Amino acid sequence: MFISTITASGVYAATTIMPMLAHGNVAREPHFSPSIVPVQASQTDIPSAVDAGGAQPEFVPFPTEAQFETGDTWISSGRRYRLYGLQSCLRGTNVTVSAGVVRDCGELDLIMAQALIRDTKPVCATIKNLDQNNAVVACQTTAGQHRYDLATYMIAQGWGFAAVDSAGRLIVPGYRVAEESARSARAGLWAYSDLPHPVSVLQQQAGAQQ
Repeated sequence: MFISTITASGVYAATTIMPMLAHGNVAREPHFSPSIVPVQASQTDIPSAVDAGGAQPEFVPFPTEAQFETGDTWISSGRRYRLYGLQSCLRGTNVTVSAGVVRDCGELDLIMAQALIRDTKPVCATIKNLDQNNAVVACQTTAGQHRYDLATYMIAQGWGFAAVDSAGRLIVPGYRVAEESARSARAGLWAYSDLPHPVSVLQQQAGAQQ
């Protein structure tokens, strides 16, 4: 079931995100952590590959020295990278992992994201360099004999969520398939009945500010 889920969702991701790498069509995905500079871009911000000479973005190994800020964002060589379409659990929100034991959901998510990336050794390509310090990336990872979209894999394992834009639209609609599968299987963070879904939390915060 897990393999079929990430295959189905990953096929969707491959047919939507990979063309973005060639043509620069990236939807806006806001970053909600006040301590981190936004690292997503609108379609109008991104020149097409034709304008840039048609060069295909290069996939390179995930940096071993990367320092994670959240489960979807890391720093490497002085630059900040964010995984496109993925929303990690938020720091400052809690889950009850066992009777009387409460953990910060964002911290727990960060630890598991590091472990998944260490174990699966993904390769990443930059979708957009926003400036000299910030970039948006898509990554692929290997599990067994198969290669998968990294965000799909993390979501299907229950250690990430399908991100939405400021209007509440899914950044990568296919990621919802993986998220629903993880929720049904109570995988990863979904094992905790009081899971503070980050998208719901962010939408509530946005509503309170209006």
